[in-house]
Amino acid sequence: MSFKISFIGAGHVTWHIAKALENAGNSVQEVFSREPSKAKDVVSYLYNAKVHEDLDFSDSAATVFFLCVPESAYPEVLKELLLPKYATLILVSGTFSLAEANLLYDPERVSTNQIGVFFPVQQLESGRRIKLDQMPICLEVMVEETQNTLVALAKDITDAMYLVNGEERKKIHKAMLLAGVLTQNLWSHAQELLQSIELEPSLLHGLVQQHVQAFFTGNPLSKEISDPHLREVNLQINQILERNLI
Repeated sequence: MSFKISFIGAGHVTWHIAKALENAGNSVQEVFSREPSKAKDVVSYLYNAKVHEDLDFSDSAATVFFLCVPESAYPEVLKELLLPKYATLILVSGTFSLAEANLLYDPERVSTNQIGVFFPVQQLESGRRIKLDQMPICLEVMVEETQNTLVALAKDITDAMYLVNGEERKKIHKAMLLAGVLTQNLWSHAQELLQSIELEPSLLHGLVQQHVQAFFTGNPLSKEISDPHLREVNLQINQILERNLI
């Protein structure tokens, strides 16, 4: 099964997902961005895609639309967005409520469009090669028809696919941030400390490898921290996590 697809947003996610779906035999029709130069750059990597100038896609030949914009832009974009009848709208989102998105897009509940969520558990960056066939994708839907569409699209990219609900998706997103971006920030600080005394990060290679291995084997190392100041910082982090502030 192949689909005609359009993308709203021309950032890192579109750059990777659009190319992967085209390579699997789907056809990308259009790419829209508030910054047309970004959309032009993305379509230059695709076969026949065109830059779309606004959020009115009502005459588009596409049947699937990926919304790849920051979640902070959803309220504005969803209220302006016009899609063809019976098209499927796919939110690429880690935390935004599917029910809330549906209400923003269709407040009078008269639309014939279905909405689902397509959440890649991976930090995607333009120009950086990533093995998408090993990338987990979480799907959330409201009706079975939408699920069939999302499953078919996900299978074009990866075999690592999970059907989740909204609360599960939020927890996966938080785990992704803790294990990814926040851990990377701590590594960066460790690197700066070593460089300040003219030592290379390779000094910690064995230690980092040991902790990564412990994480994936489910056999964690001791969590005791001897430094009083860092012990207090660690306590504060745990309190923040327990109160669900991030």
